[in-house]
Amino acid sequence: MFADYILLLFAPTPRRAKGIFNVLRGRRTVSTLFAGLTYGCLDQLDSWHGVPLETFLATTTKLVTAGDLTSPEAGYYQLTAQGMVHQRALKKERYQPVASVTFQTVAVRRFAALSQLALQVVSEAAHHENRYYPVTTDPGVQATVKAWFRRYRGPELAPTIFAALKAFLTTLPDELARIFVQSLTGYQFPGQTDAQLAAQFNREPVELLVIRRDLTCRWIVWLQHHPQDPLWALLAPLVKASPVSDSAQQTLQEFLRGGDLAAIAQRRKLKLSTVREHLLEVAILTPEFPFDQLLSPALITQLTTVFADQPDLTSWRFDQVQRVAPQLDFFYFRLFQIMRCQHD
Repeated sequence: MFADYILLLFAPTPRRAKGIFNVLRGRRTVSTLFAGLTYGCLDQLDSWHGVPLETFLATTTKLVTAGDLTSPEAGYYQLTAQGMVHQRALKKERYQPVASVTFQTVAVRRFAALSQLALQVVSEAAHHENRYYPVTTDPGVQATVKAWFRRYRGPELAPTIFAALKAFLTTLPDELARIFVQSLTGYQFPGQTDAQLAAQFNREPVELLVIRRDLTCRWIVWLQHHPQDPLWALLAPLVKASPVSDSAQQTLQEFLRGGDLAAIAQRRKLKLSTVREHLLEVAILTPEFPFDQLLSPALITQLTTVFADQPDLTSWRFDQVQRVAPQLDFFYFRLFQIMRCQHD
């Protein structure tokens, strides 16, 4: 059930439901990224892109009704004692994705569509079949795969693809390998639906959706280590070197060259607040961020003292800082929180 996977995202302390939803949808505002970091679900950024907010909120309401969640204040939810027991059981019963972080740097859904069609085309061509229904009617996907096939077609393409698939499948547990293969469409074999696979493997249809999505991510990771494979040509244009936005990367490079934040803002014709948001984005998405270039030892000591009795940093409030450092900008408070998340 979808509700099972939503329950796994909550904790005994309150979490903002809209923040979790925005992480799953793939919003990349600093507030969303920070929520993902502090809630421990940043690796799932953009992994449930198609889920409507209404469905997500209705699911949290059902979990409250079921006694698994409680809402201490509007928009926030936390696990009940029953919910904690249920969550522990679900972690053992439901499939847990291992490669969702791939969504941060790869257009996973696009590659899933391209690779499904490419494998079908190769399979049909290997059997000299020219008349078949393609797995997708998306004209962009069809055009990309058509160009790819023209480039690579030849007697060695099918054996090469088959060998690569076989090599990838050997890295998977038997059940996952079978699910991967049986979801593919090829010559005289229509790929099985999530419902069909769920019945066969005694799992929930939503769980099969999660499994297949994670298998695509795992396959992407495998291909990234095997760029000589023909399918890499379909994947490569969809891969970013970093999860950080291009504009934030540019701000970071100027900062690393010793640029003053106000000067960077002036040169790039940006607001100072935007430059600061860029650096917060980088700090959240890259643990090796040079925090010491912005947070002095004295400031770190001061903020550590303020929150010494609050191990849960999601409970920290900026007004606590303002009482002892009224001139401190919120940017430095947030950066300190991020540093503690990254290194504690």
